[in-house]
Amino acid sequence: MLTRMERALVMADKCWEKANNTAPEFVERYLELAEELLATKPAVRGDEFRSYCMRHKLKRDDRLHPNVWVSGVRALHSLGWISPIRKVEPVELHNHMPSVTLWRSEVFYQGK
Repeated sequence: MLTRMERALVMADKCWEKANNTAPEFVERYLELAEELLATKPAVRGDEFRSYCMRHKLKRDDRLHPNVWVSGVRALHSLGWISPIRKVEPVELHNHMPSVTLWRSEVFYQGK
């Protein structure tokens, strides 16, 4: 039997898979923007990804669950683009969680 956390991770993967099947243009643009953000900063708070996307006019497709923003960050971790550093307080538009992960960018371009 799966633990509560394991079930949550399975659901996050399903949410991202649904996003890719339902609105692949959203997923592609999210990845482009995430890569752009990660290339310019050595560390990014988990709540920054959605805010950065929204500032660049990427809106969540109405057919997608609001958790697609969180599952997108999970996808970035699965891709190896980010690795966790520690928990921090959110500073951007966020959900009900009292903390977010501070992520090390694995694609940070130090020449910028």
